[in-house]
Amino acid sequence: MIRQDYILEWIKRYIRWIAEITGLVKARDFEAAIRRIDLALRTLLEVGPDSVTNLTDGEILARLSMGGFGPMVDDKCMILAALLKQLGIVSAAQSRAELSRDCFLKALQLVLGLRCREEAIQLAEYTPTVEELVDLLQPHELPPRTHGALMIYHEQAGRFAQAENALFALIESARSHPEALEMGRAFYQRLLALSDERLVAGNLPRPEVQAGLAEISE
Repeated sequence: MIRQDYILEWIKRYIRWIAEITGLVKARDFEAAIRRIDLALRTLLEVGPDSVTNLTDGEILARLSMGGFGPMVDDKCMILAALLKQLGIVSAAQSRAELSRDCFLKALQLVLGLRCREEAIQLAEYTPTVEELVDLLQPHELPPRTHGALMIYHEQAGRFAQAENALFALIESARSHPEALEMGRAFYQRLLALSDERLVAGNLPRPEVQAGLAEISE
């Protein structure tokens, strides 16, 4: 019970910080927002705003996992994604385009990692959505692995046409790399095993699935 109370208080503290930061960003008090983001990141990861995007996914997971695995790590991932989104907005306002892009991309990878599990978890209200982060990244080129994760994300949600769009973006960004093509063939084979009704509901009828498979198999 004591540990559960500690976890809840820990989460509530970060939720308050996120709310404060969001308010400061909306008020365009970017200096104050950066100071609060800096405190939150150093408490969470022991790095500041200028260093957080240099951490690899493995390094982030290792730091977030300190103190134990389980649901609390998921909460930390959601909190970090929210902080990175706000840092990305502030960085864009300060004409730091590269840092802004890296923040949004890191946040997107975190959220996709949560959503693409076999049993996707429910995101907390303060967590940015995949769609929101993709919109923020729209002016920028996404790396192949992000397109691949987006394909899985949309497929799991039954949005097969959007999954196909992500697949072709993956193939284009990977320049027809054999692994990307193999991933695409496996995707279409999974779809062909579904009913016509499910394919139509996903906006990718069977003839379009067959045509897509033929296109990448040439």
